[in-house]
Amino acid sequence: MEKALLQAKEAAEAANRAKSIFLANMSHELRTPLNAILGFSDLMSRDPQLSVDQKDDLAIINRSGEHLLSLINDVLDMAKIESGHIVVQEHPFDLHHLLDGLVELFRARATDKGLTLLFERDPAVPRLVVGDESKLRQILINLLGNTVKFTDAGGIGLRVKTDSAGSLSLSPLSISFEVQDTGPGIAPDELDAIFDPFVQSARGNKTIQGTGLGLSISRQFARLMAAS
Repeated sequence: MEKALLQAKEAAEAANRAKSIFLANMSHELRTPLNAILGFSDLMSRDPQLSVDQKDDLAIINRSGEHLLSLINDVLDMAKIESGHIVVQEHPFDLHHLLDGLVELFRARATDKGLTLLFERDPAVPRLVVGDESKLRQILINLLGNTVKFTDAGGIGLRVKTDSAGSLSLSPLSISFEVQDTGPGIAPDELDAIFDPFVQSARGNKTIQGTGLGLSISRQFARLMAAS
C-alpha cells in the first residue's frame, strides 16, 4: 500500500513538473513574436504621416499586446515558481529611483481613470538598498495595478516607511510598503482564498482582465525574499 502511494505521489509530482516546463516553454514561444509585434507597432506609431484613425488603431494594438504580454508573464512566473526555478537575486539598487518610476507610471494610469494618487515616502527610507529589485518591482506593480483596476472613484496610495527603532541599531533596516485605495475591497469570506492561483474576488470575476495570478505570485515572491 505504501509503495503504491509513493508511486502515485512520484507520478503526480512528475506530471506537475512536466506541466510547469510545458507552460514555461510555451510562454517563452509566445512572448518572442509578441515582443516583435509590439516593437514594430511602436515604430509605426512614430510615423508623422499617419492619420488620427491609424494612430488610434496602433494604440489599440499596443494596449492589447501589452495586456496579453502581462498575462503571459504571469503564467511564466507561476510555472517557474511551481518548478522551483525562481531564485532570489540580490544586489544593490536605487530604491528611490524604483519608487519614483512606479509612481510616475501609475499616476498616469490613475489620471486616465479620474483618480488621484497619493505617494508618501518616509525621509528615513534609504536610497541605496540590497535586495531583489525585479521581484520587488513586480510585487508593487501587481498590487498597484489592482488598485487602479478595481477603483472607480477616489484615489489610490502608496506609503513607504521604515522601522525607526531598527534604524538606530546594527540590525537590518525594516522597510514596509503599504498600498491602499478607495475601491470596493475584498469580502471577508474571500480573504482565505484570494492568494490562491487563478482565484479572483467576486469583483474581479466580473472583469475580463487578468489571470488571477498576480496576488499569488506576489506572495510567493515575498516569501522567497523573506527567506533569503
